[in-house]
Amino acid sequence: MQEQIDLLLKEVTFKTATLKEARERFADRLAPDFSIFDYLRTDEMGLSRCIASLLDPAGKHGQKEVFLELFLEKIRGKDWKGNTKIHSVSLEKQANDQRRIDIYLQFQNGDIIGIEHKPWAGLQKNQLSDYASFIEKEAGDKEWLLVYLSNNEPSENGGIGKEKKKQLEDEKKFSHLDYSSIIEWLEDCACKSKALVVRLFIEELAKFIRININGELEMSEENEIKNLILASPQNIESAFHVSLVMRSVKEALLKEFHNGLKDKVKAKGFDLVWDDAMYRDWTANSGFGVKFSENQNLYLRFEFYGTGLSKLLWGIRREKASIEKNDIIWSKVNEVMSAQFSSGSKPEVWWPWWSWIASNTEFGDVYGNWSSSAIPWILINKGELAEKFVDLASRVHSVFEKHQSLKLLSGETSSDISVDSSH
Repeated sequence: MQEQIDLLLKEVTFKTATLKEARERFADRLAPDFSIFDYLRTDEMGLSRCIASLLDPAGKHGQKEVFLELFLEKIRGKDWKGNTKIHSVSLEKQANDQRRIDIYLQFQNGDIIGIEHKPWAGLQKNQLSDYASFIEKEAGDKEWLLVYLSNNEPSENGGIGKEKKKQLEDEKKFSHLDYSSIIEWLEDCACKSKALVVRLFIEELAKFIRININGELEMSEENEIKNLILASPQNIESAFHVSLVMRSVKEALLKEFHNGLKDKVKAKGFDLVWDDAMYRDWTANSGFGVKFSENQNLYLRFEFYGTGLSKLLWGIRREKASIEKNDIIWSKVNEVMSAQFSSGSKPEVWWPWWSWIASNTEFGDVYGNWSSSAIPWILINKGELAEKFVDLASRVHSVFEKHQSLKLLSGETSSDISVDSSH
């Protein structure tokens, strides 16, 4: 068995290396790594806008009700003959307790469909239950439906309860779709689109979801590896044995990463913050960070916005919820970070400043999703990844030290802080 596994791994390595060489050779003609979504907003709000624009019959795609009808078939079945006359398509519809429903469809006859999608993050407490109550009240005696778009089942904390969920599903008032279903819908939309530019946009959106949400390989690479595995029963058996141990391989590498990071952080005189979820659960919002001193309320944080170690972001974050947002401190921290690091966000409740790690020129796209990229794991094995994060931490420390603003991270302000915008 060991010999069979070795042969399979060598063949996979050869195939992927050959594909990489081919992509590089024909890059000027095919641009296989180019994606318009590298230049667009691709957080939850950005994806909501893309989906909502396709669902809107009055949208700029010009295909009228075609995409909406295909979506309604997906959630209600092909025999659905209901109303498709839209009154409005809204983003971030205000609901209960300051919460906002991602996509809100109101039909001319009074029917309502609300769509809450979670590509990476988890649900907040009672989120779906509150949305269902809100939509039901708004619809009155009309038809309504809450669609939960996620690759994960609704959590017990954020869902609507098993009995209530079953009741609403039986009444066709609740539907759970995964992103594979959305890809199928997008593929149908692409086939039905009469406009080439719209079809290309939809295909790019489907590709983005495959790779960045579902964690799939690029299509040509996936097909090559799949065909290689299917070539013989021995290859299938070998691949199966490899898949069984990959989780434990990642867990072992993460322990190695933690130990190396802890030593290097300590050598700098800093403290490592490490979430237990990094070892086993890999839930959304798990991560690690660096504190430059013990009394910091704000610290350097690296956090996986999605489950399974996906969608890595970094920035300055408050340590816990009990630390109240101070607009002056948040603004000054954002000013310091924005002067030295590009692609940062505006101050938010938890984060005075944050950015996707893929936007950092020292890291790049391959570090954004550890669930689908081998590079982070290879660098852990080579003992090099911890050094990259510590180097970035040292740069952040130097930036705050340069502006005499380290006290900001402990909740102190000073009117003497000056920010040099030169890099």
